[in-house]
Formats: sequence, C-alpha cells, structure tokens
Amino acid sequence: MVANQHACWSSGFVTRIRSGAALAQGKNSVNHRSSGDSYDVIIVGSGPAGASAALDLAAAGVRVAILEREFPPRYKTCGGGVVHRAFGLAPPGVRDAVVRDCFTSEMNLLDAGLRFETRSQVPIVSMTMREHFDFLLLSAAKEAGAHFRPGCEVTDVFQGDERVELQTSTGSLRAPFVIAADGVAATVARKLRLPDGRRLIPALECEVFVGGGVFERFANSARFDFGVVPYGYGWVFPKKEHLSVGVLTMCRGGAKLNERFGAYLRRLGIVPLRDPERHGALIPVAPRRAPFTAGRVLLVGDAAGFADPLTGEGITFALLSGRAAARALVDGNLRAEAVGRAYDGEIAAKILPELRVARVLATMLYGHPALRKLLFRLYGHRFSDAMADILTGNGTYRSAVRRPANYLKLLKMRGRRPG
Repeated sequence: MVANQHACWSSGFVTRIRSGAALAQGKNSVNHRSSGDSYDVIIVGSGPAGASAALDLAAAGVRVAILEREFPPRYKTCGGGVVHRAFGLAPPGVRDAVVRDCFTSEMNLLDAGLRFETRSQVPIVSMTMREHFDFLLLSAAKEAGAHFRPGCEVTDVFQGDERVELQTSTGSLRAPFVIAADGVAATVARKLRLPDGRRLIPALECEVFVGGGVFERFANSARFDFGVVPYGYGWVFPKKEHLSVGVLTMCRGGAKLNERFGAYLRRLGIVPLRDPERHGALIPVAPRRAPFTAGRVLLVGDAAGFADPLTGEGITFALLSGRAAARALVDGNLRAEAVGRAYDGEIAAKILPELRVARVLATMLYGHPALRKLLFRLYGHRFSDAMADILTGNGTYRSAVRRPANYLKLLKMRGRRPG
C-alpha cells in the first residue's frame, strides 16, 4: 500500500476532503450540524485510528466528537517504532514526535548465526514515544474542528434504526454513527455482542536505560532478532537516550515472556542502569470476520483486528482503516447502507489482502524454524530488502510474494502451526 495513496493534507495539517462535487456545497453537502451534545459521528478512542478518522471528518465539515477514557498524553505500551509507510498516512506535524530516524534495519537469526542488514534512503523506522505521537495526531484532529471529551468512558451501547446511543461515565450521547476505535479491549463491540474472531498475541516491552557504551552499540539501526522466543522475535529500538527492548510471541500460551525477556537482555549484553518497568500488551494478528460495520457502527484499528501479522505493527492499518471509515461516511453522505458498503468494500480491497499474505509469511517464519533457517540461508538478503520496501511504503506483501498458495503447499508438508 503506497504510503502517499491517501494523503490529503497540505501545509499546516489539513485541507478539505471532497467526494466529487457532493461535498462542495448545497443540499448534498455533509454538514448535518446540531447543537449541544449531539454529533454526526462519535468516535470512541483517541489513538491513531480514531484521531485520523476525526481529522478527515472534521476537515469535511462533519460534526464529530472523540471520546477518550483517559487524559492524554497517556503512556501506550508500544515499541514506539513508526514505520515510514505510516507517516505517509499522517499529517506532517506528527513527525515532531520523532526522536531518532533509523535508515538501517538489522535482522538476526540467532539460532542459525545469520545476520542481514538493509539500508534505505528514507527512514525505515522512526523512533517515537507513542504518547507524543498520539498526542500530536489528536491535536491535529482538534485543530481541524473535532470535539474532544477526555475522561469519558463508554459503559454501554444501544443501537437503533436512526442513531446510536452511548452511555458514558459523563452522561448519555447520541449520534447517527459511531466509529469504534477503542483498541484491543473493543468495548463498543463487546457491548453490542458482536462476534470476535480476532487472534490476540502477547508482547512485553520495556524502556531500558543503559550506559553510553551499550547505547552506542544499538544506536544506529532498528534491530529484530529471531530464535530468542518460540514463535516470535525480540527487538531493540534506539530512542533518544535509552533503548526500547521487547519480545512477542505468536503462541497463545505466552511462551514465558518475562523469562525470555531477561534471557534476551543477557544474550545481547544489555545491562540496565536501573530495573526496567515491564509493560505487557496484546496485539491482534487476525481480524474479525467481515463485515466490519454493524448497523451504524464501524470498527477500525485494533478493535477490528487490523495489525500486521508478520511484524505486529498496527499504526499503519489503524491509520488506513480510520481514514477509510471517514471516507465512507463522507462519500456515503451519512446514509447507513451506502456507508457500510463503501467501508467494507475498501477494507476488502486494500487491507484484507495484505493481511492474508502477511499471515502466510508469519506462519512460515514463526511456526517452522527449520524451514525458516533454510529459506533465510537461500533468500535472507532478498527477504530483508523486501521487508524494508514494505515498511517504507515502496512495496506491498502482495507484490513481494506473487503466489502465496505455493507457500501454503510447503506448510502442509511440514510440522504443525504454532498455538
């Protein structure tokens, strides 16, 4: 998915979104403004999916509110590495959150003694503290005209024919449409009792402060290590003056991540100056079953299960789905049937095919260590370069792997899948 494909922001943060001539003016204009606590669209969650949807909607003249149970900026368990393809989907101002650009990625198969390095003309991964990245994106939405209601937790959801009612910790709110951007917890979907086919995997991340000599060893590249966690990988991301170190596994049992994390630090010779605070998180590596609209509710980001099954990276697909939801509401002129058709159609065309190919590759990479070693000995450099192209937005999984069915045939001949 080429990063600039959906960019519509000019200098500053936003320019108006139009659907042909429909939004220009007159009776077809999407501008159903009302007073008080009534909105055209309510977005639950202020992360990248919710904030990007709010930004596009507000820029189109839609009266939109963002509900957030916390008070930003709030800490987000995340490695903080934002890939270049994601920045192509975000307003330029969010780059102020970057503390270090990594033009080099390093991939190590520690169980096979293999190392691959790729360099790029643009940053492959830019290091941020996620609370700053999210805050700048939210600020852009507010600047465009989105209303923001922090400290507002959704406690129940009721959907009618014409509008959705949200019971919250600060009172009742109603709107013709709701965008559920409430992350892995997916409160809106749970309250509506929507089926949840997502597959959630565990990750553990720490901000690790180290001595200068240790920091310099890891300061110039985004590092990914395989062979340290069953069915997963470890990472080291250099921030401004410390390291983000983490591990994740595709195994539902968790693979004793706390123990693996300690062993990973020792293996790399990373000695923290103080005991790091460990943060756990869940990542959806399989989406819900389509459709991703339920009446007048649209599911985006982690709530829909849109994260990269190979890397665990979710910001790209959060931004893609948030902006797709906004585009569907605008193009559908806030008519339920048209909105649902447009949103599910765009997800089916632009997100689901990428996730399917990435899941095939993830099964090969994590579920079959012997096959992984063989393929990396033969094609490791090529794979590393292809991944850099994908993360920078210069390629896609579908273009890198033309016929994923061939890989599925290989898998059927070898061991079981993780889980």
